[in-house]
Formats: sequence, structure tokens, C-alpha cells
Amino acid sequence: MKIAPKRRLTRLHAAVMAAMAGLSGCIIVHPVDPPTGVSPANASPVVAAAAPAEATAQTPSPFHLKPEWQGPCAKTDTVDVNLGNSPEAFVRAAYCQITGQAAPPNVVAQWSERLKTDAHVRRVDVVRSLAADQKRTIKLAYSDPWVEQPELLDPPVHKAKRDIGAICMFFFSCPGGTNCGMDWANTHALGMEKTHPLLGGKPGESGFYTPEQPGFWRRELLDAKYAGLQFLLLNTYGPDIADGKLAPLAKALSGLDQPVQIALFDDTWAWGEPYFGDFWKKKPNLRDSDEAAKTLYEAKWKPFFSQIDKRYWYRFQGRPFIYFYNAGTLEPRERSAKVLAKMKARFKADFGEEPFVDVDNAYFADSDMPGVADARYTWVTFNLPDKLYRSQMNGHIIDHAMVKWDAVGRDKPGEIATSKDRVIKDSALLKRVLDSSHDSDILVLATWNDLGEGTGVNRNYDYYSGGRWLEPDHFMRIIRDSQAK
Repeated sequence: MKIAPKRRLTRLHAAVMAAMAGLSGCIIVHPVDPPTGVSPANASPVVAAAAPAEATAQTPSPFHLKPEWQGPCAKTDTVDVNLGNSPEAFVRAAYCQITGQAAPPNVVAQWSERLKTDAHVRRVDVVRSLAADQKRTIKLAYSDPWVEQPELLDPPVHKAKRDIGAICMFFFSCPGGTNCGMDWANTHALGMEKTHPLLGGKPGESGFYTPEQPGFWRRELLDAKYAGLQFLLLNTYGPDIADGKLAPLAKALSGLDQPVQIALFDDTWAWGEPYFGDFWKKKPNLRDSDEAAKTLYEAKWKPFFSQIDKRYWYRFQGRPFIYFYNAGTLEPRERSAKVLAKMKARFKADFGEEPFVDVDNAYFADSDMPGVADARYTWVTFNLPDKLYRSQMNGHIIDHAMVKWDAVGRDKPGEIATSKDRVIKDSALLKRVLDSSHDSDILVLATWNDLGEGTGVNRNYDYYSGGRWLEPDHFMRIIRDSQAK
């Protein structure tokens, strides 16, 4: 089984994801923060985080909900978390599946109100709390509430000054497996559990949500273009691009007309980990700048760009774009500038172009880094005053922002979100960032599709906020509207 990372809020990776991501879906639930007076009876009321009004998009959505759930009421061992559209219908459907009986009016009223007004209450939390009250062990299912999943093909007219890119994860090994458990993620992409036609490599085919298939890349490239993005930064660990593993991406790119372009997000987490063979177990020592630069460059930068045709590279100011991330693995950071300079020189020698490298602020522990890096960023931006990080090095304005978060399923599998958990599932922060970054040259969104951290804005079929389903293209339409201004 492939082992892939998880990230804490600081984005320091934990060592093993398999146990968490490979959960079967059978849970023993623990009640946390039920509505006052519902279950359990002795629970203390909590101060709810008010759910903000959901931002709207001007572009109409082609998605339409299936008819509202009307029954029948039947007890089942597998509860469909996505049954019922309105909060009231959902609570009734969940209660029926858990107990086989109609939900009491006070249960419906109180849980429905919390779904509408308490930002950290999710549908899965309601199901788990109701099941705990009945002392039931259940399995969970997540059906698609939409009538159909159409192709999204028409990009917006790009009028904004800035380009927008997003960090694209491709550590999924669906179905199941590491980083693709249905309970591991709070929202779900097509193809996680069963094949879907939109993930087929060509008409008549279906595919899973996995980078081993060209259909995965085709889907993300097309949807990113529909959203108004100019590029995707591929979150690359190293073992995931070895031995020609980007061939499915190359095939997808060659089959599309003017796809969004590709940049590198160099995620350094894999260095020193025991899961990928002897080579990756040894961390490069930044004190030895020649050897470290050679190892880092030849393990990742060179094979990444060698597998992607130059016509698909995203360039800023005419230079291939790279994000260089600090995962707490490469040390000492105070000696990182000379290493990065030599990596850039190797790139130019091989490809005839000097890359534009946006560097994690942690590496600026080296006082020489301002003379080597082209821009800088901070990964997590929720606690920053403007909710984004703005780099203005070398006369360029490059913004970076994280606009959503829900890592409860990844970090605390089987548990219920509480008021102490960071849960940001609406689009208010995205809209704020888009508005405040309109004067930038580039805005990078973290991320496009990280299901484990819940930071993605790509097509998911069960976004739910403020007591209503958000269309699968909800976040994409807000981005495209901003780019068309």
C-alpha cells in the first residue's frame, strides 16, 4: 500500500496515513456537542459559531438537486449521510435510517436549526450523534444528491490582471486505500468509491479518482479551466513522479485544447520517511550545498519537468514557476539559500531557462535567501490579518491563501466536530480573498482538491453549508466570476 502524508494545521506531516485513511467505514460513534435538550440528556450547551451568509455566484449552475426525500422510513445498518436536501428532511431521513421510526419534532427542529446557524455542525456529525443516542454502531454511505454531473467546458473571459493557480493533490489511490477512505474526507469527489464516466479517458469509458488514469487529469484540467484558473501546481513528494508516473498527465494534456498550465509544488515531506525505499530514507544535508542541490534537483525538479512538454509549463515573467515548501525535513534551514541557488543553476543548465521560485518563509532563516528566492509565502493563512500572505519581492505581487478547512475526518476519524475544531466550509473567505487580491499578479489557492484537510474548491458533490447543498461547481463559479471582472 502506498503511504501518503497528512498535514497538521502547521502542515508538518505525520508519518503514517494508512491506518486513518484505510478505515472500512464501520464506526462506533461518540456523542459530542448535541443540541441542547436532545442527546445525550446531560450534555452542556455550547456556544455556536454562527454560520455566515453564503456567497453567491453570478454564473448560473447547471446542477439540479434530485427530488426531496419523502420516505419510506426504514431502519438500516448503512446510513446515507446525503439523503434529504433540506435540513428538516435530512434529519428525518437520518433518524428513520437509524431507528426505523419517525423523528420527534423537537429533534428535527433543533438539529435543523444548528445545521443552518452553527458553522461547525456537519451532516455527518448529526448522523453520528443520533446513532450514539440510540447506542448503534453504523456504517456510512455518501450518495450523490444531484440529478446529473455535466461536463463543464466553457472557461470565462479572463479580464482580471492576475493569474490564479491552485495546488493540486495527486496522492489518491482510489477506490479505498490511502487517502481515499470515504469517511476520511468530509466532502467527496466523483470516482472515489466507484467509477464515473466523467473520469473516463475517452467517451464510453469510466474511471476512478486516481492519477494513474488519464481521466483523473482530464477531469481536473477541464474543471480548473472552467473555474478560470490559469495553472495548477502539482503537489509533488518525489516517489509519486518516479519511473514515468506522470505519463497519464502528459496524455491528458496532449488531448486537450489549450489546457490550464502546470507548475511544480515541491513538497519536501518524503525525505527521511521509511516508506519509499532506501534513497528517500536519507535526508539531504543542506550544509553540503553541492550534494544537497544535486540530490534535490535530480530527485524532483528534473524528472518533473522532463515528463511535461514545455508548452504546458506555467511561466511567470517568462520563467517556469516552482513553489518550494518546508515540511520540517530539510535542515539546517539557515544554510538553504546556497542550495536553492545551485538548484536553479542546474535547472537553467538542463532546460535553458531559470525558474521563478516562490519559497516557504521558513527558509528565510537563511539571511541570504532574499537574494535567491523570487517570492515568498506562508502556507496557512487563517490567522493572518488579511487572511492571505502577500509577497512583494522584486516588484511582483504574489498572494497566497487558504480559504477552507475541515480535517476532522483525517485527524480524528470517527469523531464529531466540536466548537474547538476549525471548520470552514462556506465560500465567504474565498470571496474575501478574491476581492482583496484583485491587484496582484498571481493568487495561489491552497488547495484545489485536498480532501483530507478539506481545503479544496474543485468539483465535490456534497458541499453543504448554512443548511443547504452547495452546487458541485459553487466555489469554481465564484472564482470564474472574479476572473471575468
